[in-house]
Amino acid sequence: MNNLSDWTKEEFLAYKTGLNPKSDSQADISNRANNAESVRRRLTELFQNQYDLTRLKRSLHRRRNQYQTTTTTTDWFWFYNTTDAIPTSTPSTNGFDWRTQNVVTSIKDQGQCGSCYAFATAAVLESAYAIKTQSQDPVDLSPQQLVDCSTSYGNYGCSGGLFQPSVEYLSGEGSQMATFDSYPYTAEEGTCQTTDAAMIDLGNIEYGDITQGDEEGLEQALVTYGPVFIGLYVGDDAFMFYQSGVIDIENCPNGRGDMQHALALVGYGYDDEVQKPYWIIKNSWGEYWGESGYLRLAKDAGNMCGVTTLASWATLN
Repeated sequence: MNNLSDWTKEEFLAYKTGLNPKSDSQADISNRANNAESVRRRLTELFQNQYDLTRLKRSLHRRRNQYQTTTTTTDWFWFYNTTDAIPTSTPSTNGFDWRTQNVVTSIKDQGQCGSCYAFATAAVLESAYAIKTQSQDPVDLSPQQLVDCSTSYGNYGCSGGLFQPSVEYLSGEGSQMATFDSYPYTAEEGTCQTTDAAMIDLGNIEYGDITQGDEEGLEQALVTYGPVFIGLYVGDDAFMFYQSGVIDIENCPNGRGDMQHALALVGYGYDDEVQKPYWIIKNSWGEYWGESGYLRLAKDAGNMCGVTTLASWATLN
């Protein structure tokens, strides 16, 4: 018995999920075109900043050469390409958990609103910002902002959304995201109201997708960049009534069209009792569900319930 035990399966799927697994070709091209001017302005700013940065670096380089008798050749220019391979990492064989690094915020509850995508996106960016700033007190960001404001980029408020439109919205608006307290969650779609909110400047958001079925790549992205946005099939009763343990469902659907719910992957480990590796996943169904709001899912088990099917990493520069 848990807080969902008196719900019907229809209520559960209607109100506690909200991932829309659209293909890239269906990603609301017309809506993106409406925001072309915002994108152009952002690119102009980025190119101007890069130009100013280049001049500054050249100036610093000249001054450095004036005061140093010996110098080493330095590459003053950098370029980030989201198509680059994920850097190779060597995580501990005993597991890895971003919660131990104090970069994961508290468990939230999406209520009766299909906003899981907003909570999962916020969770990923909260941790990315904490990692970037080396903060020991991560800032809770506003999923309500994504629910209210990202509809013109392809999301649907309380009727679902995806990671990519959420990030595109933020990038198009200067990567400004409100704090949770200044733009509180209401569990319903409202009017976009960021004017009076306390905004955090995330910086440039770079992100990429994990190849479907590549759990090794998912592990590397998790360790390298931070918590990862994932989708899951949660139609099995094991999720609705989950209390503890490692979820391992035989023939669990894992296709793109099967994905129903968005969550944040924060770590992995090994259960000696059942002798299985597992993923540690942050949910948005409140702290009274599961293992204090978290679940453990079988790892390296053939893309269990689609853990790699709609997975995306992000980093802030």
